[in-house]
Amino acid sequence: MVRSLIPISALLLSDALLLLGHGLLLTLLPVAANQLGFSSVQVALTGSAYFLGIIAGCLATPHVLKRVGHIRGFAVLACAYLIFTLLFAWLQSFTLWLVLRFALGAAVSGLYMIIESWLNERADATNRGTIFSFYSMLNLLMITVAQQLLTLGDISYQLLFSIAAVLIALSIIPVSLTLSLAPAAVKNVRISFRKVWQHSHIAMIGAVILGLVTGAFWSLGPVYAADSGFTNTQLALFMSATVLGGACFQLPVGRFSDRYDRRIILMYNALSGALISLAMVVASHWSGFAGWPAALLAFLWGGACMTSYAICLAHVNDNATPKDFLPIGSGMLITYGISSAVGGPLAAGLMSIMGAQGLYAYMTFFLALFAVIVLFRRRTHVLPDTADDHQTFQPSAGITTPMALEIDPRTEHLQDNPQPSAAESPAPEVKLQ
Repeated sequence: MVRSLIPISALLLSDALLLLGHGLLLTLLPVAANQLGFSSVQVALTGSAYFLGIIAGCLATPHVLKRVGHIRGFAVLACAYLIFTLLFAWLQSFTLWLVLRFALGAAVSGLYMIIESWLNERADATNRGTIFSFYSMLNLLMITVAQQLLTLGDISYQLLFSIAAVLIALSIIPVSLTLSLAPAAVKNVRISFRKVWQHSHIAMIGAVILGLVTGAFWSLGPVYAADSGFTNTQLALFMSATVLGGACFQLPVGRFSDRYDRRIILMYNALSGALISLAMVVASHWSGFAGWPAALLAFLWGGACMTSYAICLAHVNDNATPKDFLPIGSGMLITYGISSAVGGPLAAGLMSIMGAQGLYAYMTFFLALFAVIVLFRRRTHVLPDTADDHQTFQPSAGITTPMALEIDPRTEHLQDNPQPSAAESPAPEVKLQ
């Protein structure tokens, strides 16, 4: 394993530093916006701008890399990200925050497209699984650790924004000094929503509903904790526990789904998530809820909800041919991103009526709805027992782009035996089907 990772050690170090800074901002920005007096709807809209920026970055970055290459592209995007971070600390306008969060999303998706395409270039049949698994573990670990950086200073001060900016600046150094050759130009993203729907209605519906839920969490979860009276330490523990729950449960739940109809796992995950969300609504009225009780429920909620998207992706690919994996996966990611942008404002509307508890009441409704949809679909669309033919589940890297799909060991056939098509010809156009 070590031998496979040494050639990409500089890239992985940059990835870790970038994730520490970015993971800190994921929680810091909603809470800072709340302290500036933004309403829940305004905070959610800034989160929506971020998710839309991610989609835009995925589509635009290949064109940037064709002009300047990976190393200079990484340096430019990281510098832009650093500037945006400092501007957040200095500006207090809602309109400017909307623009900055969109730009932040575009920059970070570009950075991860560079990292993931670079990793894919260095992966081969002998080490693809090792690289993909380590990359997934590293991302989830760094996001978890980043939440604890909130305890280093008061979120009303510029200290935490400065810490995030320093970490982003440090991430430029390893990539800039690497002696490894940069990879070839990145191909444009190939997207097929039609193929996703044809191969699995449940996967498409799952991408929509899970995006609505997790998008609301990342946009408003920190606001929920702050409005519920959590201290900085309790807020950091709450966010870390959620991410950690997703990391710890992802592989065992995914492997379990390899043995049975994945829709059963999705149904129980959604039902569990709905019940835990309901418990959060009820328990939040208890004066001793903040701290370990909240962290425990958050850990279980993350285990139920942060694992389901990867199972949806595995389900839609069980019946797909290798050449369809990338356009289907990209279609799932874009669907997930768009619904994530919508989820925050919807949840904020309920929070404006119910208070902080409205966030998890919103999640209770949508997760229960998904469980009912899966149950109905299983009764009307019976699948043969194809568990033996399931593709092996692979964990999700958390923050990701369509380039991560190419690192996935399930695309090994495509790497060894590329099948040219009109969509893969030189300088292809993005296909929307």
